[in-house]
Amino acid sequence: MVTDHTFRHSAPVINFEKDCTLAATRSGIPEAVLVIATRNEITAAGMKTVLHAAGYRVAAHCSCEDDLLRSLDAYRPDIIMLAETIAGRDAMRVVSRLRACDCSLAIIFLVEEHHAIAASDLLVLDVEGILSSGVACAKSFIECVQSVHHGRKWIDLDLLRQLAIAERSSAITRALTSREADIAHLVSRGLHNKQIARVLDLSEGTVKMHLHHIYGKLQLEGRTQLVLSMTGVSGPAGEPTPPDLVAVARR
Repeated sequence: MVTDHTFRHSAPVINFEKDCTLAATRSGIPEAVLVIATRNEITAAGMKTVLHAAGYRVAAHCSCEDDLLRSLDAYRPDIIMLAETIAGRDAMRVVSRLRACDCSLAIIFLVEEHHAIAASDLLVLDVEGILSSGVACAKSFIECVQSVHHGRKWIDLDLLRQLAIAERSSAITRALTSREADIAHLVSRGLHNKQIARVLDLSEGTVKMHLHHIYGKLQLEGRTQLVLSMTGVSGPAGEPTPPDLVAVARR
């Protein structure tokens, strides 16, 4: 990896272009040029390896917004892998700046901290792809890049579901005290009262008292409804609760 000194006045941009073997060129498939924008060097290196193996050319890794903007002129990328840590809390502004520089640019937004962004905020971003940077499956990662490269939208539905559940859980626990919220979260993770008492250094009786208050505040009939509310899982009226959730709720 070679540091590109044309951007020497800010964070270094690591140039991958010189050590890439263009598998896409050999196969006759039009190659796509990508720039990875993340502060996490290990994440960038892993993405570069997977993309290279799939025949894509990673021109650079940028670790700040200004270098990313300069890379548009330097490398003319087809796709930007824009990490949440680069965009910060104002992802919409960063995306707009990128669009202003190159309206034909495709952007894949990488979610790195699931607690830092809401599902509703993701869905209004003007991007072609939404993906978790911690995705364990290289196949899904490449499917996202391929879809975007061919002009199709790609959204990690599992990620959106996780974010939606987190939002729902947060909305529910806002009505609770911090101790009650801790207990509700532990119940949703399947811990029984004795385990919760041990984790929070409370007596079982105190845990039961807090649960009674939680049920009253949230207008719930018991543990099963609390688990369902916290996880966002529910079925049509009259259908039984999923067996795994019944097992959790009975603990």
